[in-house]
Amino acid sequence: MEDTYPLSRVWVDHGSTVGSGTRGIVAIMTVARMLLVLILVVLGAAPPAEAGGRVYTANLESGTISVIDSDSMKVIATIDARGYRTHDLFLSPDQSKLFATNMHNGTLAVVDIASGEAIGTIPTGKMAYSAAVTPDGKQVWVVNGAEEFLTVVDVSLLKVVGRVSLGEIIGAGYIRFTPDGSRAYVTRPTLGAVSAIDVPSKSVVATVEVGKRPTFIQVTSDGRRIWGADTGGDEVYVLDVPSNTLFGKLTVGRGPNRLAIVGHTLYVTLGGTNEVVVVGDADGQVGVTGRIKVGGGPSGISPSPDGKRLYVAGEGTNDLHVIDTALQKVVGTVPVGRRPVAVVTAR
Repeated sequence: MEDTYPLSRVWVDHGSTVGSGTRGIVAIMTVARMLLVLILVVLGAAPPAEAGGRVYTANLESGTISVIDSDSMKVIATIDARGYRTHDLFLSPDQSKLFATNMHNGTLAVVDIASGEAIGTIPTGKMAYSAAVTPDGKQVWVVNGAEEFLTVVDVSLLKVVGRVSLGEIIGAGYIRFTPDGSRAYVTRPTLGAVSAIDVPSKSVVATVEVGKRPTFIQVTSDGRRIWGADTGGDEVYVLDVPSNTLFGKLTVGRGPNRLAIVGHTLYVTLGGTNEVVVVGDADGQVGVTGRIKVGGGPSGISPSPDGKRLYVAGEGTNDLHVIDTALQKVVGTVPVGRRPVAVVTAR
């Protein structure tokens, strides 16, 4: 495999075509908003400020979730995850619930965003390592690192409603759904492979060998490619979703960990070199375009909704690094719980 490949074959183009009628409506709305702001200023009133977002970290050793205000960059609450070795963290599509896996007691914790409290824990299996919610928000699928199956949880009922057989114990695997919800992809570190699962039938339809110890993955917004990290080596890899084949590999550095995609750029935390590596278009080819020093054993990573910031969990320094994506440097740190390993951002 070549180490680089055309960018257009990896990321979806996020551009859009706007018709003349739509442009006219947008222009009218823009002028109206400007007039409203002007009137408010003349009257001595300030326009209403937009609400700031929230950033959440899963703290492995604390068994807690830190809640950070993205404007003040301060911890404003700490949520008890009702378990030990809290590892994975993700929001429901409507952002009303936050889910966290507790490896030690094999449970999925469910947090109500409005109240900021865990409203229940659901036993899913030994070593509940990672999980993902289906795009329609109806189910959560949990990877149990010490079981031969995935556990399916009904979100409305908050109870286990099924299993997906994997045939063997897969270890510390990770799961993500394609945007249309038709497929789930699960890494199998014990096999050095990734399996594709047909969601309606809940059956494995393909398994692709990718590296020494693949763990974390992310799906591109068009659902055609999957980026993954070979945590046992120094590469990231790309899978072609329609054909379920290995598309290519790229050497990025020692200990690639979690990944985030912002527009046409991929960011990967490197636990072995305390960096976030930037992968993007370099002279028409996909390659490493930058490296951001972060320190502290970087682990989880999540972009702000506007893509202007990256939030990186410093597992070794018990803090959250804030990266300005334009400057490609750390612009702040926030102390959180012990061993933060996962990060998610809310709108």
